Amino acid sequence: MKITSSPYLFIIPTIIALLLVEGYPIAYSLYLSVTEFTPATPEPVFIGLNNYARMVTDWNFWESVRVTLLYVFVTVSLAFTLGLSFAILLFRDLEYRKRLQTILILPIAVSPLIAGIFFSPAAIWDDINVVLKYVLGLPIINVFNPNFAFTMIVIADVWLWTPLFMLVFLSVLQSIPKETFEAADIHGASGWQTFRRITFPLILRSPVTFIIITIRSIDAFRSFEIPFTWAGWIGQERLGSPIDTLSVMMYKLLSFPVFESPYSYIATIALTLLAISLVVTASLLKIGNKVWERS
Repeated sequence: MKITSSPYLFIIPTIIALLLVEGYPIAYSLYLSVTEFTPATPEPVFIGLNNYARMVTDWNFWESVRVTLLYVFVTVSLAFTLGLSFAILLFRDLEYRKRLQTILILPIAVSPLIAGIFFSPAAIWDDINVVLKYVLGLPIINVFNPNFAFTMIVIADVWLWTPLFMLVFLSVLQSIPKETFEAADIHGASGWQTFRRITFPLILRSPVTFIIITIRSIDAFRSFEIPFTWAGWIGQERLGSPIDTLSVMMYKLLSFPVFESPYSYIATIALTLLAISLVVTASLLKIGNKVWERS
């Protein structure tokens, strides 16, 4: 007797594991978001969409959404640009590729928290201000300036993740046939023309490019460690500071509660963050599919 089985049966264990690991927390967060829960209450009380109504009218929430979206866009864009620049540099400079590549990928080994601390006032800016004021006689840098703080956390994030983009783009460049570049040289194309008409389009058309952009964007949406290192300098307990990503805002709500039921409100914000990241991810994948269909 011939036994036939559906290939989908082999992925059932994976689906069950995903439901347990990811489905249960999402379902429980959804339950908390429509209830009022505090450690003092024995059972959560159903309140419907009150937490969502509070979130919509909460100025601090919208400020954190703005900061998060700006943070994701700036960090991913800069890491993409610098990673592409370094990849082209290493691809062309065969003599120093191994030395430069080793140096440029070192930030990958650093944890995000350490990267944030490295660029924080306690690490270098206090010493720089001492040199500026007492040695050079120049005005000191105001580390409490919101724009300066946001700039530093962006630089720390870009410094940390640029090597990943560089390695991905370098692998894409190495997969392009050498004959393509040789043909461009024979026809007298300049370096800029080769980049604009060959290198950059081929990198954009690579599925790996959009996959790494999507993964990095998802990770940037939940960024916490690097902005957290500046929380003490820009008002640790104050909501609505210029470095409050949604993850930092949820941390502050948990550590310095300003509402009667912070757990339920935090669950509401977490679900909203999940929804925003899913929308952005779906948009990126849709753009990627259109690019692949044209190529």
